[in-house]
Amino acid sequence: MPAIASSTAVTQFRARRDGPEAIMQDIVVHRIPELFCPSQNSWTAASLPLGAGVPDLVVVSYDPQVFALAHVDLTDAQILAYLRAVGKARLETIAQRMGTSPEKLSGRLSDLVEAEAIATSANTFSLTPPWRRILPEIITIEVKVSKWQKAIEQAARNRIFAHRSFVALPDKVARRIRSEEVLAALGIGLISVSENGIATVVRKPRRRSPTVWTYYYRLASILARSRTN
Repeated sequence: MPAIASSTAVTQFRARRDGPEAIMQDIVVHRIPELFCPSQNSWTAASLPLGAGVPDLVVVSYDPQVFALAHVDLTDAQILAYLRAVGKARLETIAQRMGTSPEKLSGRLSDLVEAEAIATSANTFSLTPPWRRILPEIITIEVKVSKWQKAIEQAARNRIFAHRSFVALPDKVARRIRSEEVLAALGIGLISVSENGIATVVRKPRRRSPTVWTYYYRLASILARSRTN
């Protein structure tokens, strides 16, 4: 399988390992525009540690307001995630959930208000509307030459923060397993990668909303810092 040059910029978070899977990953990256039709504001990362997982590829569409997070504490993702889940909360309640004092938390909330990520009224804080979907689309792809069961396990784990989750496999393997019940049950998408450098979606995933908002906003923070450094 030949190496494929790509015009899609990729932020690499861990040392790249050369081999068949790296070549397959390059093919998928090269085909991202036609596979996923990402928005004009999109970012692609490889081997990004997030929670207990390290997705091979993450393709993120974002609202440019996300760059405000480049200048606030990465742990503020927890505050944003909490407000995303509960809607609104008082200072004392947020402090209790964050395991800190209202005095220590007040400065962090002020930074987020200044960044226009949250709004405040009568000592109550809530996310501003754009920040409820600051990342409109998060796509993850797990790339494997074989061991497709492991790829599906990893893709299933990624669903906690991704809207769509895929596995990418060699064409022969992908065609053989495309009707596996586990793919339908988990809503995992399947990408076939051929030896001539073509990547094709042979099974569409089921779109879903993230369930662990801490990872969602942590990803937003990482994206903002990466794109502004």
